[in-house]
Amino acid sequence: MTPVGQADIERCLQQVGLNSKDRTHQVPRHDKLYMWMRYLMLLLCVILVISGFVLLGLGAWIRYGAATFVDILGPYSAQLLYISYICMGMGSALSFTGLIGCCGAWTENRVFILLFFFIVTMLFVAEIIGTIFVLAYQDLVTLVVRDASRNSLKTVYMGPAATDPISTAWNTVMIQFKCCGFENSTVDFKGSVFSKATGLNYPKTCCVNKTVADCDGVSITPTLIQSQSCFVQVITVIREQSIILGSAAACICILELSSIIVSVVFFMKLGLMRHPW
Repeated sequence: MTPVGQADIERCLQQVGLNSKDRTHQVPRHDKLYMWMRYLMLLLCVILVISGFVLLGLGAWIRYGAATFVDILGPYSAQLLYISYICMGMGSALSFTGLIGCCGAWTENRVFILLFFFIVTMLFVAEIIGTIFVLAYQDLVTLVVRDASRNSLKTVYMGPAATDPISTAWNTVMIQFKCCGFENSTVDFKGSVFSKATGLNYPKTCCVNKTVADCDGVSITPTLIQSQSCFVQVITVIREQSIILGSAAACICILELSSIIVSVVFFMKLGLMRHPW
């Protein structure tokens, strides 16, 4: 028999190592299901990152762009600001989680994939609970908004010349939406702080044409004053925005659920490919 030399032993070890490497690393790259799951997870993570930025922008809009609607709520405006902070926080978390998922899928790192799964699951559960809460207390929220808005008009609004946030917000609403008062036009100003301080029946912002002489706060003529109530206009805008927000939230929830399922399957497939025995 020919004795086995050191070179033969090293050659055998190299061959065994190559075969092992082929089984653990090269085989997955030729597995179509594996590749499809990997690219699908990358795609979902990229969309999650974009969705996070959209949610972040939505929170910023509620905080800054919708400041007029926030201010007319008076003391209750803080609750709406909390919602904006929640949106910005969840948007940031969603974008960060999407980046973790991208890194995990690209580098085939099971730790990142598992971390991605847990964070997305927690966000998904939180959003479902929040949606149920909003639907359950929808009527109560509408009632609170209605009472808070009427109260701020009665007790805080000081007229077109006032510079405080609530007066400025009400002036902007009445001018922008061409409305007067909260529900009953000039009736809403009876007994209000504005009426007691000025002796007028309505502010100049209620007039259809604010430059005419009859717009003096005393003369009450049907054609002189805006006939629409501001509550109807504000609620219409809020409902329109709610439809957009609800649709966006539903899409994000479906996207998160898909990401959860794909990450679990990809995590298990990656484990089986790397450890087939």
